[in-house]
Amino acid sequence: MTNILFATNRQRLPDTAAGVADFGDTTAQPGPGGLLYATAAVAGIITTQADSGTITQISNPNPGIFADADLRPVLESQNDVLVFVHGCANGFQDAIKRAAYNKEWLGAAAVPGVDTVLDVIAFTWPARSYTIANIVGDYTDYRHDQSEARASAAHFCLFLQQIQALRQRLGNRRLNLLCHSMGNYMLGGAVEALFTSGAAPATPLFDEVILAAADETATSFSTPNGGRLTNLWRLGREITVYFNNDDIAMALSHIVNQDFRLGYDGPPNAADTGFFSRNVYEFVDCTGVDDYINSILQAPDRSHQYYRQSPTVRSDIVTTLAGATPVRPRYDGGANIYSLFPPA
Repeated sequence: MTNILFATNRQRLPDTAAGVADFGDTTAQPGPGGLLYATAAVAGIITTQADSGTITQISNPNPGIFADADLRPVLESQNDVLVFVHGCANGFQDAIKRAAYNKEWLGAAAVPGVDTVLDVIAFTWPARSYTIANIVGDYTDYRHDQSEARASAAHFCLFLQQIQALRQRLGNRRLNLLCHSMGNYMLGGAVEALFTSGAAPATPLFDEVILAAADETATSFSTPNGGRLTNLWRLGREITVYFNNDDIAMALSHIVNQDFRLGYDGPPNAADTGFFSRNVYEFVDCTGVDDYINSILQAPDRSHQYYRQSPTVRSDIVTTLAGATPVRPRYDGGANIYSLFPPA
């Protein structure tokens, strides 16, 4: 059984036939009361099956703040903590199962000298379930998710306040953030809102921020007037961006949004180490992934899910989250980009 502490700004639905709390794909009321916090128990996670798992139980959702009973296991643990934000095409069940799956593959990673067992806290925003490998065909659903991600930025800011309070109780344990896909679009809005409102923490909240397959504009880090992800470095001490030219979802997102995406080729000015300090930023090219755990028939969207579908990428992420230095095959000093796989 895998337990996932989570927060959601999804509108609550009637409980399932089994009496388990359920949530939909529309945003709840504004303000703290629109956020519900609970713990989900997920059974049947198999690390070789990326979409495995069944939610068997959810604690009584608590509005506005973590309930003491839900927070207690994290506070009593000695593990580092990972905040996970999913991307588009994830209904509530998908999002919680994915968080549980991530916790299991992280814990099972065999990286010498690295403690890979983490406590995972998920933030699930009101995305829908659909086939991510067909954004053009699912244009309406994709635009729905994009709208909900934009609307969720304010709730995510409130959630980060709860994480900031938790940070003060973690002692020397590491606190990290992993954002996938369109979760990065929501993050961009939240970071902008935090720093324009003056509500941002005085010191970085996260030790490591990982942006995987980010469905966010490629120029997000250099948005004028402190917009989008410009001030992310003030929220996270280190930032690692994973991208993949073979990511079909990013290619389709480029068409739909009519711009270049951060998760396709990284930022266009990645080579500028004056702007992107190597003490803070790392850009990792995952193009050419050749070790997916599932076939394309089992996982049509695997090129967008490489962060959890590729053992090579997973090992790199685990090492990065632990604050260690990953061993990567190549570094292009001129481009300021690491590569994990042989060139095509």
